[in-house]
Amino acid sequence: MNQIIRICQFIDLNPVGAPLRRLQNYFVGQEKVFASNKYIFVPFQIEGGVSSLNGDNEQIQLLFPATELVVRIVEAGEGNRKSTLAVHTRYITANDNIASGSGFSSYFIGIGASFSEDTMELRFRSALDGITPNLPAQRLTAQNAGILPLDSQLSFR
Repeated sequence: MNQIIRICQFIDLNPVGAPLRRLQNYFVGQEKVFASNKYIFVPFQIEGGVSSLNGDNEQIQLLFPATELVVRIVEAGEGNRKSTLAVHTRYITANDNIASGSGFSSYFIGIGASFSEDTMELRFRSALDGITPNLPAQRLTAQNAGILPLDSQLSFR
């Protein structure tokens, strides 16, 4: 039995000094409405970790074919410095509808770009980052968490 997993990424790419671009990478040649906004098809892929339990400011790469549209976006955004990226990953049903309540969203800040003859790479880091490795700098105590159990099974309710 084969099971096909259909995933679409909707991105809101907002380069500094350029208009917001709404792009999606699943519905070829179509404009798709997601969250009351229209997203055009542009082939892209995202590489890297999009989430981390450590909050260590993961880096991702947004890869595009080197098309005129993408070159204009990068040039208008000053090489992807300080641009913002929202990635909304959603599951798609067998009827090509967006599954309600599925997926997750992640937010990133642009840190640079690189070019080759056939590929453009935009680099991003997560928008939220811990200030120190031990953030928050508090320990669980009776004052901030109440009476602590002796068997190390905590239940936050």
